[in-house]
Amino acid sequence: MAPVEFSRILLPARPFRTDAWLGSLVVLGVAALTLTPIFFILLGSLNSADPGETDWRFGLRAWQEAFSSPGTLSSIGYSFLLSVRCLIGIVVAFFISWLLVRVRIPLRGFIEFSLWVAYFLPDLPVAIGWILLLDPQYGLINQVIQAFGFKLNIFSVYGIIWVHLTASTIPVMTILLTPALRQMEASFEEAAWVCGANTFEAFKGVLLPILAPALLTVFLAGLIRSLEAFQIEQLLGTPSGIYVFATRIYDLIQGEPPLFPEAMAVSTFFLVILFMLALLYQHYTGERRFATISGRATSFRPVDVGRWKWFLVAFLVLFIAVAVFLPLGILVVGSLMRLFGYFNVSDPFTTRHWILVSTDPVFLSGIRNSFVLATGTAGLAILLYGLLGYLLARGRIVAKSTLNVLVWLPWAIPGLLLGLAFLWLFLSVRILSPLYGSFGALVLVMLIKEMPIGVHMTKTAFIQIDEELEQAAHVCGSGWLGTYWRIVLPLIAPMLVTVGLIVFMAGLRDISTIVLLSSASTRTLALLMMEYSMGGQMGPASIIGLLLSLFGLAMALTCRKQLRSLEG
Repeated sequence: MAPVEFSRILLPARPFRTDAWLGSLVVLGVAALTLTPIFFILLGSLNSADPGETDWRFGLRAWQEAFSSPGTLSSIGYSFLLSVRCLIGIVVAFFISWLLVRVRIPLRGFIEFSLWVAYFLPDLPVAIGWILLLDPQYGLINQVIQAFGFKLNIFSVYGIIWVHLTASTIPVMTILLTPALRQMEASFEEAAWVCGANTFEAFKGVLLPILAPALLTVFLAGLIRSLEAFQIEQLLGTPSGIYVFATRIYDLIQGEPPLFPEAMAVSTFFLVILFMLALLYQHYTGERRFATISGRATSFRPVDVGRWKWFLVAFLVLFIAVAVFLPLGILVVGSLMRLFGYFNVSDPFTTRHWILVSTDPVFLSGIRNSFVLATGTAGLAILLYGLLGYLLARGRIVAKSTLNVLVWLPWAIPGLLLGLAFLWLFLSVRILSPLYGSFGALVLVMLIKEMPIGVHMTKTAFIQIDEELEQAAHVCGSGWLGTYWRIVLPLIAPMLVTVGLIVFMAGLRDISTIVLLSSASTRTLALLMMEYSMGGQMGPASIIGLLLSLFGLAMALTCRKQLRSLEG
């Protein structure tokens, strides 16, 4: 079928090319959202004015100052060192995905749902739970193992890698790899077995080569996210002097006076690296397609491994218990402790923190601010991402490839850099200064940050709908808007709801993107939790983390329901 002439459906015939006009308008609008932060980061890095001066002078002083500092060089080294978790994560995640899809084991539904719970849990509450377990002074696990001469330190490189692996890297990679394995029919491996290959040889010679593009895609996505990580490094790395590039930028901005040009210079260096990785990611997701489901009879039967299934399910349940439910359970305990982490005091438990937090006006305003930000972002995201996804999937407009790259561009901009760029924009342009600290600014940066995943998911949903349905409506006299509202929208409603839920949860738990743009009147629960944590008030921080975790659990349940409806 030929692509739908979107502009002719939306607009009446004109003497000039309406497709060029429409395409240019959309591309310019998206470019204004995605290229503006990059432009201001590059421009700010070339400011050679001395700290505290308001004038702008062209030069490379900021680059020289930033990269002659041992702190900057150390942060670059730690950023790449901590990214080793991506290699560990992809191996473990692929093994878990293979067990869930290819092996007949009990409790598969529970294990998959638990991974979705881990995906929606905010990272910071999980890190707080691990502090209570592995703090070198009072950690519950350390109190047990120190009798054997061992002691673990959560405030270390190994501790940061461990928290990332269990809280996000392995669960997210498993969620992304599992559908790829499900779409590959088992007959490929069965053919290898018929030819005399054992399970390992079929795994190595058939499964891995076919799934190599998906594995590389997931690895690149994890590497991009690891290089821009902020909040766990800020909480666990700062006490031991471990700084990554995101925390280094944060310290440069929070200094007195703030060193914006130096922060922009460090940002530009990593922006180039992340942009190259994002282009590679886009290349493999956009160009590499391998058909693993054909029109002939297919087989998706899992393998029966006999008694080994009990050993395998025990491994998976143990991983879920340690990675997801152990830190959450300890978080509940920590929120009820009189003195956080100390079990050997008299009468260690109390509800005093709950009473103080629940009656604190700052906490109550944080709840309101969180839901205003999350609801506003999710509502606009459904509208904006739905239209952009439809244009990319159905529209015949000029510069569609450019639009596709612009939509993916925020993938290469870490949340902290996005917030930094708009902070400098608001402070530099007087007409925009009222936006600083407002909900409008927070919603704007969150819409930009979540644009790649939101538009990609909606575009995929549109592609799965046969164009004949819309063409039949057009033949019957229905216009584009009526066709979209009565036919297309009901069919993609489950996907739009899923996108809205993902964006809603991102608005609730995000810290790095909004930390530089929020004010006292727009401070969210996630920001309040970080302030409590960095200030040593772990009891109140545990309570807020527990509440955000419960929101994450509710989102996981809702998304699970939506995915089942999509599969049905």
